[in-house]
Amino acid sequence: MSINLLIDARAVQKNVDGISRFSLNVTKCIAKRRPDWKITALVGNDVAFHFESSEINTISNSSSRFSTHANKRLTDRINKISPDVFLNFSMAGPQPDAPSIITVHDLMVLNLPCYFGDSIIRNAFSRFLFRRALKASIGHASAIAVPTMATKLDVMRGFHSATDKVFITGEGQALFPSTVSSQLERQNFFLYVGNARGYKNIPRFLTAYGRLWALNKETPPLVMVVRKDRAYSYFLKHLESNPARSNIKVLTHISDDELRNLYLTCKALLIPSVYEGFGLPALEAMATGAPVMASKATALEEVVGETGVLIDPYSVIDIMRGMAELTAATPEDLRKMGESGRDRASIFSWEKTSACFLEQIEALV
Repeated sequence: MSINLLIDARAVQKNVDGISRFSLNVTKCIAKRRPDWKITALVGNDVAFHFESSEINTISNSSSRFSTHANKRLTDRINKISPDVFLNFSMAGPQPDAPSIITVHDLMVLNLPCYFGDSIIRNAFSRFLFRRALKASIGHASAIAVPTMATKLDVMRGFHSATDKVFITGEGQALFPSTVSSQLERQNFFLYVGNARGYKNIPRFLTAYGRLWALNKETPPLVMVVRKDRAYSYFLKHLESNPARSNIKVLTHISDDELRNLYLTCKALLIPSVYEGFGLPALEAMATGAPVMASKATALEEVVGETGVLIDPYSVIDIMRGMAELTAATPEDLRKMGESGRDRASIFSWEKTSACFLEQIEALV
């Protein structure tokens, strides 16, 4: 059975981020697994090159994913295309006549009080508008994709109409093959990969690192790969006042090859977020056998399981404890931790994620 599938991939950025990787890899896996389908992707004007190597048609549309007026106009355009199923990698967007699947990567916009900055009024108004848009999107959707049980529970608590629609997809990683074989030796540095927004917990993280370094100068240097976004200047303020500043190296725009090398050679990855929808850097690091320090009681715990060092992200002392454990660990302990993480990473893949979407798509036709 051939299906005419239209995908809203406007979330894909020119410089690929987490949601971009999700959207690109799921789309390409679906196209590979269903070569007889007609698959078309709505993409921004400057990102179609990401799809050039696949049998996917693209339609340029750079309208805002969260603009009510833009999405109403786009809905009319989608209805003229008349797809069998509309798959949206965003949680809000057009509401066409075709059966629709939306993707809720996380609900930190609603659950983190200062997501939109320090202004109480701005946060309250922005959350009101976003909740209203998401409620309409959830009410219209035929199915709702989420990456983890943590996100599923968030959606079900916040929107009771979603209860019977939500399905868990998991995520995958494409930086490394399922089995990583490398002649590179682990070096003595900690690694952080991510942005600097509030949910990443940068102030507590840097405070913990600075205090640990002050107590123990044998604490490994910290390499931070931080994307330059709206929170980057805020990150720099915390960084420059840190007592361990000389022990911290910051990288911004790096290639995938450079990122692979960092994962393959770091002593451990540190990801102390207070909130995550999944936590792709943890999975990428685990695939290489790098030990991971991650936050418990978040989606990260679903990804890392018992293979890493779990910490309370709200406690500077506990973040210090996690880094101190990794600093003091023997090479054999780190190797065993990394091997168990690599084994766990193998249960996640974009092929499994795309299979979850395919099951829902085919059930709607």
